[in-house]
Amino acid sequence: MKQKAMELKLVVRPIVGCLTHSHFWEGPCRAGHLEDMTPEAEKKAADAAFAAAKETLKQATDEIEFLPAVDARYDEKFVVGEDVFAQIEADMDKVDFFLCMNWRIPKLERYRKPVVILQNGNEGIDFAAYCRSIGVEAYVCMDIQDLNEIAHILWVRKAIANTRALVLTAGGQPTFGIQSLIRDPEILRQKYGFEVVKLPFSSIVPYMDQIKDEEARPIAEKIIHGAYDVKVNTDWFINDIKYYLAAKRMMDIYQCNAFSTACHELCTSEIPQNRRFTPCMCHSLMKGEGIPSACEEDLNAMMAMLVMQYSANRPAFMGNPNMETDELLRLHHAVPALCMNGYGTQPLEYSLWAFTGQGFGGKLQIDFAQNKSNYVTLGCFNPAGDTMCVKVGEVIRSEFDDVYCSPYYYIKMDDAREFMRNLAGFGHHQVLIFGDWMKQIKKIAKVMGFRVLEG
Repeated sequence: MKQKAMELKLVVRPIVGCLTHSHFWEGPCRAGHLEDMTPEAEKKAADAAFAAAKETLKQATDEIEFLPAVDARYDEKFVVGEDVFAQIEADMDKVDFFLCMNWRIPKLERYRKPVVILQNGNEGIDFAAYCRSIGVEAYVCMDIQDLNEIAHILWVRKAIANTRALVLTAGGQPTFGIQSLIRDPEILRQKYGFEVVKLPFSSIVPYMDQIKDEEARPIAEKIIHGAYDVKVNTDWFINDIKYYLAAKRMMDIYQCNAFSTACHELCTSEIPQNRRFTPCMCHSLMKGEGIPSACEEDLNAMMAMLVMQYSANRPAFMGNPNMETDELLRLHHAVPALCMNGYGTQPLEYSLWAFTGQGFGGKLQIDFAQNKSNYVTLGCFNPAGDTMCVKVGEVIRSEFDDVYCSPYYYIKMDDAREFMRNLAGFGHHQVLIFGDWMKQIKKIAKVMGFRVLEG
């Protein structure tokens, strides 16, 4: 399988600029005390600034992989030596952005690479404004907190650009279940770098046949034994795991790291009936591993899932919305994940029920009262792929149905009626993550170039 997008790192070249002088003088831009302004004193100060800058980098987010820092000092001619530029150019093809520290680096804009300036004052603001005025992407940060926030946003953008989804389809345009979906995935590739590989939904069957019981059974048994309540045919549950493993095997072959499949068309083919499985467990398990996995070929929801799952570092739920009252929305599907509070957190308690009345098709039933935050964030892209509808609400209760799409989550919000009206421009599936991420998504939207409609 293609490397998980969540495992990627930003590759960053730190460059520490410093203006030193060839001799002592004072004037309208230079004043001080002689003992601090000799070439020897300034060299000592530049050495200390370079060492301090490297020390600062130790506080940076682990989403960054730093290349060796470059000491870019220059004198009053304001010319950076070609030997310094040679160091900057090393591994240039790997660099996601330059991190400029201390003083500006004259003519760094020649490389047309994004620039992040860590400098609290006029130097950073001036350099960033200049870069932007000539079409070079630039950001200024006042401190390490700012740097980590900006870096995370750029990391989300990189993760999305390195996502390649395997979408198993019936080839319908549109599909039966999601007429409002983004029909042309080329829109997503050109705008965000997110690629889609489409194959027939039936092409997974030979891969399922390759999965032996002894490969699938340990996974199935672990899930069964971890549940506090089991209402699924445990002999058939192994088929859900075979589907999940087959999907991952296909993703290996086609170098994908995200997944979706037709649902209505898959259902009417009776392949799930004959093989006694549903794809719901596959979606839940993949998202729990950091692999975006969306129901029903829904690229609107998948694009939102990429933004939200990568941004919040946690799995997403997605489902169908219904307005219960003016202040209450219901959302239901059968695809929650276990670590909804964040990857590496305590898995949530769950029961394992069957999607079908016959007892096949495992589905996790999870009470979202285990949410560590009082709020959840909902999101979905429009069919044009250029706007995301985002809404924050509060889960007040969970309910479960013995068959079909369940759990049901009841979400309190300020105007559910207006929210449902807004969704008429987006599509019905809503992606949900724990926590209030509205502010963060707006910042990501600004960098990535999509609009946000507050639902």
